[in-house]
Amino acid sequence: MSDFPVISAVSETLRAILTAGITDSTENQLKNVPIELYSPKEMLEANTSPGVSVWLYRVSRMADMLNEPPRRISATQLARTPLPVLLYYLITPIAAHPLTRHALLGRVLQVMNDHAILRGADLHGILRGTTEQLRVVLETLSLEDLSLVWDALTEPYQLSVSYMIQVAQIDSAEQPVQSSPVVQKIAKYTQIISVS
Repeated sequence: MSDFPVISAVSETLRAILTAGITDSTENQLKNVPIELYSPKEMLEANTSPGVSVWLYRVSRMADMLNEPPRRISATQLARTPLPVLLYYLITPIAAHPLTRHALLGRVLQVMNDHAILRGADLHGILRGTTEQLRVVLETLSLEDLSLVWDALTEPYQLSVSYMIQVAQIDSAEQPVQSSPVVQKIAKYTQIISVS
């Protein structure tokens, strides 16, 4: 379970695995290329080129997990249900030369595929040392959906991919609910003799 900084911990985790696979690489097209959490527009305005933008552009709740039963944390307390969220990242290679952009994008795809489940030593921030697991899913956005994202950035479309991170849970800040456990369960059965 995680507190509100879980979103920044997921972003930190993604940046760390991409830094290890790209920035720290010995390949000429990849080495020393920074991984930034800024939007592509912010990176271009800051003249960060070449670079890779890992931009959190959307957060939604995972409706399938909202009805999970509360977790008992003691004999008299139930934890409030956490908010399960899906995090969507637009990953954009930024470079003057198209072949460099292509190489960066190919390496991003390779690294993310190799880390399809993030757990243990992969995790950073408040997720470090927990038993949490995050799934990394390559989203198949239509060109129209991608165009809407770039339109929101007020930038012309650039080669990019979208990844969904599933699922980060944000614990409630409220106190646990006081609830006595079921001490005795009584079941009664009767025999049906006949049905008219």
